[in-house]
Amino acid sequence: MTAPVHDLLWTVQGFSSSAPLAAVDRANGPLFWLTLAYTYALLLTTYSLLLVFGVRRGGRYRTQVLLMLSGGIIPVIGSFLLLYSGDLSAAFDPTAFANTATGVVFAVALFRFGFLDLAPVARHTLVDEMVDPVYVVDTDDRVVDVNVAGVELLEEGAGEPVGRPAAEVVPLYDSFDERTGDSDVTVERDGSLRFFDINRTPLTDRTGTAIGSLLIYRDVTERHITEKRFERLIERSSDVIAVIDEDGDITHVSQSVEEILGYVPTALIGANVIENVHPNDRDELSAELSAHGTEYGYTSSYRVRFRHADGEWRVLEVRARNLLADQFVEGIVLNSRDVTEKERQKRKLERQNERLDQFASIVSHDLRNPLNVATGHVDMLDTDARSEQGDSIETVQRQLERMEAIISDALTLARSGEVISEATEVRLEDIAHTAWQNVDTAEADLVVDTSLALDADRDRLLNVFENLYRNSAEHNETTGLTVRVGSLSETFGFYVEDTGEGIPEDKRDRVLEQGYTTNREGTGFGLAIVRDIVRAHGWRIAVSESDEDGARFEVECSEVPLEERPQTA
Repeated sequence: MTAPVHDLLWTVQGFSSSAPLAAVDRANGPLFWLTLAYTYALLLTTYSLLLVFGVRRGGRYRTQVLLMLSGGIIPVIGSFLLLYSGDLSAAFDPTAFANTATGVVFAVALFRFGFLDLAPVARHTLVDEMVDPVYVVDTDDRVVDVNVAGVELLEEGAGEPVGRPAAEVVPLYDSFDERTGDSDVTVERDGSLRFFDINRTPLTDRTGTAIGSLLIYRDVTERHITEKRFERLIERSSDVIAVIDEDGDITHVSQSVEEILGYVPTALIGANVIENVHPNDRDELSAELSAHGTEYGYTSSYRVRFRHADGEWRVLEVRARNLLADQFVEGIVLNSRDVTEKERQKRKLERQNERLDQFASIVSHDLRNPLNVATGHVDMLDTDARSEQGDSIETVQRQLERMEAIISDALTLARSGEVISEATEVRLEDIAHTAWQNVDTAEADLVVDTSLALDADRDRLLNVFENLYRNSAEHNETTGLTVRVGSLSETFGFYVEDTGEGIPEDKRDRVLEQGYTTNREGTGFGLAIVRDIVRAHGWRIAVSESDEDGARFEVECSEVPLEERPQTA
């Protein structure tokens, strides 16, 4: 539009015609040649970059680039021919005709070699926004495309991935044995492990010919960590966790079965749970499973004997829950705990209690009867005996009384360790005063500084205080002796202390032992009875020193409900 004004591009000198063509006769100016040089420089640079890109890439990508380069250079050749003729305004311009050949070459590149098939136009609005890494690989195993998340997953300094062999840049690409399907891989980045579930999908053209693969790395790190956490918890559980179907066949069993029952988990998969149950327990278990096999959510508990891998019968405490309708379980869950040792201990305790009852019966009847007869005859002798025999009779009477005390203490000791099964709320101050009245404490004084309420067996707790009071009176001068009962300041419990001589530190651990005594007339059962009764309540007792250097017994009481306390004997 401005050429007639400044003549920098060209100057029109006229119009020439020669059949069958006509052309403008013009003289080109300096700006025209400068523009033409700039245009060819851009073309040369563009084609050089395309050539380098095509040489560096291989296979299908190289063919595509070379075709596009060849198609683009045909019009350039036409323009060079026009320039060589010296008349750029000539009517015959081969460049326009060269564009036809370019279109044919481009069509081959687009449709025969699928130039756009592996890089869809909409990928920027979909793939780049995905949080999961995505890789597109051609049939020559070279990366054709990758999204932003995929680039972030690459190793630091990996460089531009497009066009490079997938094995060099795509994480664990060589680990895929199949060309399609799902795989799980672990990738380490920044010192931590990330877990991916990889889906590999084949890509085909309209004719069904394979043109590459689409790899989507779905990050399942959180799910994997959660699964592993529960898996480890189950594997390291002290219980055996198994799943059986409605027919009783084992479909899953935890790793702990190897440690508890000696079986490798795979050895039990598919076996019927009844096969290894003791014959005497099978009917009950079968009936239980059959009765509630279709009742979703049903729970039950029972004990069965199960065969160990070495052939021994182990007692299992089983809790079953029907989750057949749960799509994530689809079975009956059996949570089994080995209670064999507990059962053996229980039977042992029962036998001990039986022998203890027999002992108590013998002591109470078979020993007391002749003792009572002997005491009666001594009383008769005392009335008829001469004065010189009085000392001997008194000695016999004293020893018989000592035997009676030993029998009473032995019976009390035999019952002291029995578990407290029934307890009521008692007030400590009432127990303390009542016990003081039951014991001969001579001139000693009692001070009670507590109103503590406890759940306890009243009669046996009364026996605790009686024995503690008796211990203070028997081992100290009662004149000026004060016995004090109070509440513990740091924990829930009480103490009984005196102002006597105290217990040496090196003997405090022994005074609660059965038979230990420093009194020649004592039986050594009193404090042992205290210890056993305290333990039977689920409490703890400790021996220390009072503020006035006397003996102090501290009883720390449990606030756990009685029905939840462990059984002790």
